[in-house]
Amino acid sequence: MGVTVLPERVGDVAQVLDVLSADAGVSLVTSDGVHVDLPDELRRVLDAAAQALAEGREVVMGTKDTYVTTQEAADMLGVSRPTMVRILDLGELACERPGSHRRVKLADLARYEQHVADRRGHLDRLRDMSEELAGSDGGFVATR
Repeated sequence: MGVTVLPERVGDVAQVLDVLSADAGVSLVTSDGVHVDLPDELRRVLDAAAQALAEGREVVMGTKDTYVTTQEAADMLGVSRPTMVRILDLGELACERPGSHRRVKLADLARYEQHVADRRGHLDRLRDMSEELAGSDGGFVATR
């Protein structure tokens, strides 16, 4: 997906550029009065776009997926590369094979990492609940 913006009101853009170029933090304010601090990476994108528009140039913006190797993905998850390959082969995480090597979308990896963390949290809560039950009168009975 891409977006093209042509310069129209260069004077207004120059004023925004002055604000974006300042060292002070930048916030967006909605018509409801909600304040949202602008993250640095978004501020840099807006600054570059405002600079181009202020110079009378059109701005064309697109998105690009970032891919990592299986070793980089394994390092991010804290697992071995063979374990990462098994995760990919089992279909737990999608990958692409432009040739003989697998590539994993960074966004997919982040979602998978969050899914694993959520699952770990649920298991921890189940363990805590079972330990509480074992310590109460109606707990588990040892058979061995």
